[in-house]
Amino acid sequence: MISSIYLYSIFIIIATSTIIYLFFNFRPGKNALSNKIVLKNLLESLDVELPDELKALDNSSTDPTNFS
Repeated sequence: MISSIYLYSIFIIIATSTIIYLFFNFRPGKNALSNKIVLKNLLESLDVELPDELKALDNSSTDPTNFS
């Protein structure tokens, strides 16, 4: 039979890793900005008029060519 110390340790490791996974994959600020940038790029590629909120959005921070 597995000792209770091992069971508690395994449970704590699983709980901690789950919390870390959820934190890194479901951050609300990151997703909202990424979604707006994707929407802006999509509308620009379709030659559709952009709303004022998307016109003010600057995606130069995510442009890989600006890092050099």
